[in-house]
This record gives sequence, C-alpha cells and structure tokens, in this order.
Amino acid sequence: MSEEKNTLNHSQKVDWKNRIIWILLVTTFWYIFVLSSIEQILFGGALSSISPLNVPNEVRFAMLFYLSTIVSFIGILVYTRVTKRNRFIFRSFMPSAAGNRLSLLFWGLLVGFVMNFGCIVWALLAGDIKLFLNFTANQIPFFLFALVCVFIQSSTEELWCRGFMYERINVHYPLWIAILVNGLFFAALHMSNPGAGVLPIIDIAICGLSYSIAKWYTGSIWFPMGIHTAWNFTQNFLFGLPNSGLVSEASVFGLDAASAQDTWIYDVAFGVEGAIPAVLGDLVLGVVCLMLAARQGRLGELKQTKVTPHKDPAGPQPMYEYKYAVDNDASEWHYTDTQ
Repeated sequence: MSEEKNTLNHSQKVDWKNRIIWILLVTTFWYIFVLSSIEQILFGGALSSISPLNVPNEVRFAMLFYLSTIVSFIGILVYTRVTKRNRFIFRSFMPSAAGNRLSLLFWGLLVGFVMNFGCIVWALLAGDIKLFLNFTANQIPFFLFALVCVFIQSSTEELWCRGFMYERINVHYPLWIAILVNGLFFAALHMSNPGAGVLPIIDIAICGLSYSIAKWYTGSIWFPMGIHTAWNFTQNFLFGLPNSGLVSEASVFGLDAASAQDTWIYDVAFGVEGAIPAVLGDLVLGVVCLMLAARQGRLGELKQTKVTPHKDPAGPQPMYEYKYAVDNDASEWHYTDTQ
C-alpha cells in the first residue's frame, strides 16, 4: 500500500460522531449539564436541608465542592462502559491497562505536592502570605475524609478531560490536537470559578496541557490523577489557601487573610495557582516530560493517531480503522470491537 494512500484526509473521512466539535458537545452535555445538575440537586439540596449542628461546616464544604463530583465520577465510568465505541476508554482507566500502576499514582501525588508546596514557599518567602498552625489531633479523621473527597473530584476532571476527551479525539486526530483541545476545555471549565481572571485561566490551560503531556509520556491516567489530587489537597486542606477561588472551612495551617497581597507571586482571590510560580511549575512539568520523551525518540508520536491503545495487555481494543477496499474505491471508516 503506497505512502500516499495511507495519508488520510480527516475532513472527508471522519464521520460526524467522531469530529472534535461533536466530542466537545457530548462532553459538555453529559459532564456540565446533566451530571453537574444532578450533583447540585443531590448534594446542594440535601445539605441545605440538614442542620449545621448535624453536619459541621468543614464536612459540608468537603461534601458540596468535592464529594458531590462522585456523580460525574460514576457517570464517566458507566458511560464509557456501556457505549461500545468508548469501551476502550473504560479499559484505559482500569488497573489492567498498561501504565496504571500504584507506583505512578504515588509519584503523581509526590509531584503534585512538591509543585504546590514550592509555590506556597515562594509566596511565604516573598512575604505575600502569612500562615499559622491551625491543627488539632481530633481533626485527623476529617482530613482523611477530605483527601478521599479531593481524590474523587480531581480524578473526575482527569477522567473526563485526559480520559474521555483525550482518547476519543486521538483516535482520528494527531495526539497534539487531543492535548491542545482538552487542555483548553479544562481551562474553560474553571472560567466561572470565584476570582478567575486572565492569568489564572492561562495557568489552568497550561496545567491542562502539561497534565495531558504527562499522561501521554507515562501512558497512565493515574499519574495526572495523583498530581491533581495532591495539588488541590495541599493548597486547600493543608495550607488553607484558595483552590480555584474556593477556601476550605478547615486546614492544617490557616491563612492570615488580612496580610495577603496581590502580586505576581500570589493571587488573593485565586491563590497560588493564579500567579507566575504556578505557571512556571506547570510549564516545567510539561517540558520535562517532553524532554524525557525526546531522549526516548518518542516525539514523533505527537503527530500520530492512536489506532491501537499503547501497550494494552488486553490486546486489540475497540477502535476505528480506515479500511481500504481491494476491488473498488469504497474505502471507509470501519468500527470493530473484538471483545
């Protein structure tokens, strides 16, 4: 088969259900409108009807802004499992998928903590924020509960962006397009957050791009899940700083809000992720992953479509392949599911 014949014209060959605009619409419909609305009804309505005496404010906060996303977490698992064309994405979330090792999850947690802690130390040394110890031993059960809640929330965003959207786009489009589109979509998700401005949204867009590159380099969705979880938990529940504009009701350290200053190192409304150090940290993550990939000669993968999920031990997965006709010109995209 000639090289010229292998070159696909995606504007002609990709059916409408696999075009980027349709994938964006599907993600927005299910994740933003349907599942998020259910979350507000189930958690917002239920918590507003429960007396504060029965549910402490810190628990109420963790449930409303973090645990509530369990609806979208379960939703993406169900959706990718029951829809035939998305079943290979479901498998990519599972422990059986190549790269999904506990060690990478823990490495992600470490990387996320170091990145966020570095930004906080920078702001402390610059005098832009002041912290005080706000911890008692009887809070330990709450912080463990909060960690689980943050993991669910952070993982939900990763499964929809670096999971569903990334994988579906990369079936028909080059990897760099999948990285770019889901990174920008990730930034758009945060545009309505309290205190969101130009620099915070730029940082979140870079964050989304870097997390996507990290997912590609490691071959694991669990790695960015770990980074995302540690970042959110560190700034919101360890140090009491705003997490995308949201301030926790309880934290190991507390912020002296009256002393906080709006500078290029710290954003009073949005926290450290709305300032230059976070931008630099996210850039470093992406660049380091690209450099490591370059040393392995893998940069060419950024131009490729994912016909078969990388190193999947389950063998051939549900996929779209372009089948060239032998006896006539009736070439077309053909969907197959071997399981």
